[in-house]
Amino acid sequence: MTPNLILLEVRLRKELVNLEKLVEELKTITKMRELKVNSIRIRACASILHDFYSGIEKMFINIARETDRTVPRGEGWYRELLEQMTLDIPVKRPAVIGSELATQLQQYLSFRHRFRNLYGYELEWGKMDELIKNMDSTLKRLKDSMESFLEVLSQIVE
Repeated sequence: MTPNLILLEVRLRKELVNLEKLVEELKTITKMRELKVNSIRIRACASILHDFYSGIEKMFINIARETDRTVPRGEGWYRELLEQMTLDIPVKRPAVIGSELATQLQQYLSFRHRFRNLYGYELEWGKMDELIKNMDSTLKRLKDSMESFLEVLSQIVE
């Protein structure tokens, strides 16, 4: 494997560990039913959901930079980046994620956008609940996709 791809793999694996920590942190907070001030619980969970997608996006940016040699720019770049990860780019790399996982991740991306554009007191538990419940399984699917991607990438390089 070339030095750039080794570095890419190390960065991706590090980010997966960070995402696992977020899932565990979220599990701890959601168990805190006795928390008197519900708005604090909502804000904490919202922040973790924000970080979750931001970490995934970091991984996608690294892949786009190192293998595709192009990271989308301009308005809507974050949607283009997600779509770029579903593309099988001949000679460069296979698709990083499937369209089903991309659809699931789009929900986290949309939430992150809301999180960044609302005041914390405007956040609603109902809009976060499904994302919270699915975060662990989403991460498992992402990890499986990343492992497959890294395996194929290492074969291409060799």
